[in-house]
Amino acid sequence: MQRRRIGVFFGGQSPEHEVSVITGLQVVAALDPSRFEVTPVYVTKDGHWYIGSQLGDIKQYAAIPSLVEKVTEVSVASGPGRTLALVGRKMSFLGAPKEILLDVAFLAFHGGSGENGAVQGLCETFNVPFTGSGIAASAIGMDKVLSKKMCQMVGVPIVEWVEVWEFDWRGKEAANLAEIADKIGFPAIVKPVRLGSSIGIAKVKDVTELDNAIEEAFRYDASVLIEKCIPNLREINCSVLGGGVECQVSVLEEPVSGEGVLSFKDKYMRDGSSAKSGGAKTERAAGMASLDRLIPAPISQELGDEIGNLAIKVFKALNCSGVVRIDFLMDDATQNVWFNEINTIPGSFSFYLWQPTGIPFDSLVEKLIDLAISSFENRSGRVRSYEVNLLASRSAGGLKGGKS
Repeated sequence: MQRRRIGVFFGGQSPEHEVSVITGLQVVAALDPSRFEVTPVYVTKDGHWYIGSQLGDIKQYAAIPSLVEKVTEVSVASGPGRTLALVGRKMSFLGAPKEILLDVAFLAFHGGSGENGAVQGLCETFNVPFTGSGIAASAIGMDKVLSKKMCQMVGVPIVEWVEVWEFDWRGKEAANLAEIADKIGFPAIVKPVRLGSSIGIAKVKDVTELDNAIEEAFRYDASVLIEKCIPNLREINCSVLGGGVECQVSVLEEPVSGEGVLSFKDKYMRDGSSAKSGGAKTERAAGMASLDRLIPAPISQELGDEIGNLAIKVFKALNCSGVVRIDFLMDDATQNVWFNEINTIPGSFSFYLWQPTGIPFDSLVEKLIDLAISSFENRSGRVRSYEVNLLASRSAGGLKGGKS
């Protein structure tokens, strides 16, 4: 059987660039070379696309300017059939650009255009299967405000919040601060609306800190979300895998942070951290698995079932596909639960939540490829053009529709 040609795309123009590199290389390492012909596709921070064998070695990324000199820059184009073509930007000695054809685009981007629906739209335009959610679900999932509004529509509880746009902030800072303090109160959580990995997030306890946190968040996004801080806060996360009406939930996790709010440093830069299961440490892996976490989350079965049902409700409401991670907030005293946010391409694809269910990482990435092909076939089986030549039938009338 011919090996399926998989392009693993990672990096990109996003503050989560390095996290994406880790996730992408995890996927490259997990795909069975006897069944898949794998091409790593690295997108630099300035938006250039590269292929080359050196891209599979994480040590090479310590000096990226040196790395890109060793690899081949490519452009993306539509290939024959339902393939994606990677075309070398430099001509070969025969005068023809080097070309690699891909059967599936495996998207391992985090944040930016790689997760917000833009690259997904590119894949749809080029008529190639791609992993993960479609354009709409990706765009809504990246936007914390839109995803909250969608959850409200289907009855999923969310915490009280306000959104501030930069154009409405400048020159009216004092009035905005007073309004936020009156509606949300303190402490409060400030975060960019369209960013992940806890970048730009802050917990504030007064107006001065609120002002500083909003200004910092505006460095990353044009709008900022301010949420009421939950007392006795615990974060409980759940992953969902599937597509359409068929999906399943993972075990639950509780990330551990001494500050109560996870930062980028908590998630990715803590040496010696590991997952914990039943009080004992489990094998450590790079990426999101390096965060201190309790797996399974130490909560009751009844509460776990409630969170799992809410996760499926969010997954279906946004029409997601592939694997996602949905984060919930919980008041430990009341056991009340609120939707926090969804990650449509979670770090390390949340494999550490699927391993306890009997789905190892290599099987998880293969399931994502199968779901990508199934989703593509469902889309491509619909009517995508209308067989009538309207231009020919109205040609006598001219562009402005003259008399026939």
